[in-house]
Amino acid sequence: MTHSDILLKPSENKGFASLGFGCMRLPDVKEVAQMTDLYLEAGFNYFDTAYEYGGSEEKLKKALVARHPRDSYMVADKIPPWETRDRKSCDKIFKTMLSRLGLDYLDFLLVHSLDEDNERSALKADIYGFAAEQKKKGSVRHVGFSFHGSTELLEKIFKAHPEMEFVQLQLNYIDVLRGSAKQWQDMAIKYDKPIIVMEPMRGGALANLPSAAEALMKTHAPDVSVASWANRYAATLSGAVCLLSGMSSLAQMRDNIRTFSPLKPLSKEEMEIIEAVLTQLGKVSSIPCTGCKYCLACCPPQIEIAQCFSLYNEFKRGGAHWNLSMIYDTIPQGRRPEDCTACGACVERCPQKIDIPGELKRVSKTLC
Repeated sequence: MTHSDILLKPSENKGFASLGFGCMRLPDVKEVAQMTDLYLEAGFNYFDTAYEYGGSEEKLKKALVARHPRDSYMVADKIPPWETRDRKSCDKIFKTMLSRLGLDYLDFLLVHSLDEDNERSALKADIYGFAAEQKKKGSVRHVGFSFHGSTELLEKIFKAHPEMEFVQLQLNYIDVLRGSAKQWQDMAIKYDKPIIVMEPMRGGALANLPSAAEALMKTHAPDVSVASWANRYAATLSGAVCLLSGMSSLAQMRDNIRTFSPLKPLSKEEMEIIEAVLTQLGKVSSIPCTGCKYCLACCPPQIEIAQCFSLYNEFKRGGAHWNLSMIYDTIPQGRRPEDCTACGACVERCPQKIDIPGELKRVSKTLC
């Protein structure tokens, strides 16, 4: 794969999305190095990290940059609008990113997690202008943005910033078939912008289905992972050129490489099974948290929001209450749902727009 391959326009892309290595939740450096070697040997080379992914850039420096030729991989990194004030702060963050990675240029620079609030911050700090300037200087090969806002905002950005070459969108079979993500996908195709797919597993939810939903897939294909269904669906969406799978173990890496070597589209019968799975999921009242932990950075008492939501969702999928309650009890005092002050800062930061204070009350009532 070359730099030009990854950004084929939707109108030019005749194949399926390639497998990207999402680096938000990485294990220790030793395992990351093993995962990296396996990934590159399989013919893939797109690594996605961010300034906000604590420790991710440093691990990539050791596991990837220090061990492999620069022309054998591509790195995407992201500037967070909520951390910027002006061009000076953009430059400081950008230099920090390069230093953490041990690189002198990025293949892809993204404006991170744009929604209505972050878009205002991005405009105030002129991140778009900064990104374009870095591309002109050669410090960046390509510029784009990741997105969590309204369809109207997405079109507004496409119109106002044609210099943005690609967009990163949350596309999975829940959000496309039951949510508004199809509108985002169509908008990107309309403006001929390549799509980098993120959250194909919806934060792991589509790899850990309720037992009734999982049985539908396992009856049809007992030797295939539940996760592979979600990847095959998202990777074959029109306009998608790369699918980011947030991998945190060698086992996940091996499973994903099997899925993509080669990738096979879901059959008509398998799509009918996906619809049946969605029906089962509709019966479960889960919290749509993807585990990004952006909320933690702005939570005064540092409540373990993502962990609490994960435990609650596991209970709704049929997990044993006594076991999950025991795990819940290991969360330190002062960082539990009942310690929430309902300040609302987390809601503003959440890409999924979850009513976090309200959901924390539900978790507390369920697992306490």
